[in-house]
Amino acid sequence: MFRFGKKKKQRETEPHAPVAPKDEQSFDAWIREQVEAESYFFQKIELPGGLVTPGWSDPAVDKLPFYHLPEDLTGMRVLDIGCAEGFFSFEAEARGAREVVSIDSFPDSVRRFNICKAAKGSKANAYLCNVYDLSEKTMGTFDLVLFYGVLYHLRHPLLALERIMSVCTGRMLLQTAIHEEPGLSDRSFARFHPFGIESGPPEDRQLDPTVFWLPNRECVRDMVAHAGFEEIETLCDDDRVSIVVGAKSPRQEPGEAPDQMKAPWC
Repeated sequence: MFRFGKKKKQRETEPHAPVAPKDEQSFDAWIREQVEAESYFFQKIELPGGLVTPGWSDPAVDKLPFYHLPEDLTGMRVLDIGCAEGFFSFEAEARGAREVVSIDSFPDSVRRFNICKAAKGSKANAYLCNVYDLSEKTMGTFDLVLFYGVLYHLRHPLLALERIMSVCTGRMLLQTAIHEEPGLSDRSFARFHPFGIESGPPEDRQLDPTVFWLPNRECVRDMVAHAGFEEIETLCDDDRVSIVVGAKSPRQEPGEAPDQMKAPWC
C-alpha cells in the first residue's frame, strides 16, 4: 500500500528517460539495462519481452481487482494522481482512454515511469508536480480522476480534494488507507501521524515520514462531500485495500485539454 521500502543509493539523473537506441534488439537490452540500474521500484509492471519491474507492490494482483477501474474507458481523458511507475496510467490507456495525464511529486518516480513508457510505447505523459498544483488553466479537465493511495500522504487532504474538483468534469475514484477507532465508526474521525508510520514490505518495515492523516470510513465520505462531489458510494470496503470510494462531479462535461493560447503566462 505504501511506497517506501529499502532503497540503495539513488542515481543522480533527470526525471526523463534518456534517448533509446532504434535497433529492436539493442532497445530491449537498453530497457533491461535501465530497469536494472534503478535502485528501487514501487510497482511490479510487466514490460515487453518478459521483463517485470522489481517492485514490491503488485497492483495487478493486490489492487486492480478491487479498485473498480472501469473496463471501458474509450474516449476518456484520464488523470492519474500519484502515478508512481505508471501501472494504472498504462492500464487506463489499454482500456481505451484517449489521453492519460499522470502526475507524481517524486522525480525518481517520473524517471522510472518514462522507462516503462518507452518500453511499452505508451503515449501517457507523466509530469513532476503536486496534486495542489492542479488547475483547469494548466491541466485542463478530466472525465476520470484516479486518486489511488495518495490521500493519507497529504498534509492538506481537503485542499487536494478541492483541487481535484476544479479539474474533474466526470468521476473520481479514490482509494485510501483508513483508521477505525472503536466507538467512533458513526462519526467523522481522522488520526494524525505527525512523524509518519512504519510501512513497506512485511519483511522490511521502515519509517514512512509521508503518512499524515488516516481517516475513518465516515470521514473519507464526508471529506469527498465537503469538496463538492456528489453521488458518493463505497465501492470496496476490504481489509486488503482499506476503502475505495467513487463520486461524481456536479459538472458533467467531456474532459478537455487546456487551451495553449490561454496559458498562465498570457
